[in-house]
Amino acid sequence: MKRKAFYLLSCALLTVGGVHAQEVDLQNLVFQKKYAAAVDRAAHLRQADSADFGTMYAAGQAYEGLLRYREAHRYYRHCLTLGDDAPIDLLNATARMAANIGMADEAEAYFLRALAIDSVDFYANYQLARLYFQSGSYARAADYYMLLIGSNPDNPVLLRGLGDCFSQMNAQPAAAMSYAQAFALNRENPGLASTLANTLLMLEQAPAALAVYDTALAYNPAHRLLLQRKGVALFTLKDYGRADSIYSQLMEQGDSSYMTVKYGGFSRYYAGKFLDAIVPLETAYALDTTATDVCMHLGYALGRTYDRKRAYGLFDRAEALMQPRPQLTDMLTQFRAETYARDGRTAEACALFYELWKKNRRTDMLSLLCTYSGGDLLTAQDGAQRERILFVYTLIATGYERSEQNGPTLSYVASQLRKFREDLFFRGLTEYPVLAPDGGRSVLTVARLQELIARLE
Repeated sequence: MKRKAFYLLSCALLTVGGVHAQEVDLQNLVFQKKYAAAVDRAAHLRQADSADFGTMYAAGQAYEGLLRYREAHRYYRHCLTLGDDAPIDLLNATARMAANIGMADEAEAYFLRALAIDSVDFYANYQLARLYFQSGSYARAADYYMLLIGSNPDNPVLLRGLGDCFSQMNAQPAAAMSYAQAFALNRENPGLASTLANTLLMLEQAPAALAVYDTALAYNPAHRLLLQRKGVALFTLKDYGRADSIYSQLMEQGDSSYMTVKYGGFSRYYAGKFLDAIVPLETAYALDTTATDVCMHLGYALGRTYDRKRAYGLFDRAEALMQPRPQLTDMLTQFRAETYARDGRTAEACALFYELWKKNRRTDMLSLLCTYSGGDLLTAQDGAQRERILFVYTLIATGYERSEQNGPTLSYVASQLRKFREDLFFRGLTEYPVLAPDGGRSVLTVARLQELIARLE
């Protein structure tokens, strides 16, 4: 009996020792950033290991290190079930993984749980700010950034995050102030410099933007984006000679990006160097043949130098590019007409519906004309209204194809025209004036009226 008890105790000690060894082994691999080896080890964990917090947490860290966020999330979630009080680190880790796999609501809940334990926890507050920004809740994100900045006023990352919030909220002056404070603390950051300068350009503060570029280029003298943007600032200030110098330098270094060749060509053009402007403008036009401004400037540069024939062709191309797309102009006309109709401006609405009908014979425009200009011919309030209704019904009689959908409308129009024909007969009239929505007048004869009725029947 004693021997059996000793055997069971030995097995229990070996099991505990084995679990502890697994935990230490996994944690060492994670500490050494050997995540693949740690993940391989985690895949062979025994059922008993799943109850050990250290082992499960290390496995989650290993999966997170390999960017396998869904597996890491599963391990961290499992760790939450192993105790009554979850530590802040575990709550933050679980929230972080939830955010990475798109579970924003869960991430928010875990971060808030972490803050319920420690309201000034930097990590949870910062991650909540980022989470709210990514979900479009810019005002809430700004609140968290300002909370953090209150105790970290010299942190450029937080100041830039706050600036991004203001920028998305269209509060550009506040954004520029935050970016400027961040840039004063981190002048070596070219991305931050570009963001600040672009915001200043939006606020039409080109001289201030130029000063930012000069400062940033002192730390990053060969940074292509900074040079390109500085060229734009100089171009905005109409300092075409200096802008040309920058873009010429970039092109000599092999930069053939669209911004460089476009503004390089423009700078030379406005500096009066028409011949020198042709090569970069040709390159820009080849990259985007729909750019109207490039097309026009290239055409004029060629016209001022040696190829007027091609210049005319480019002018024609630019003119064609300036024409609005028919689909959009028709849509705009229809929207305007329907708004007129809702505002009680029926005559103006019908004139536009009729314009669209003449343009492309759209039967839906006939339906709208019927809706807003139709009615009973014999009970119309005045002669002009009767003339307008009659014109619309003649259009429907000739423009509608009979179908199950159009049947009721055509039957109604036929009955109206029959009654009107009888009215003309009793009044001894052989013709009647009609008035188009665009003001055009014509005459409808009884013979033509009879043809329309026969067609409808």
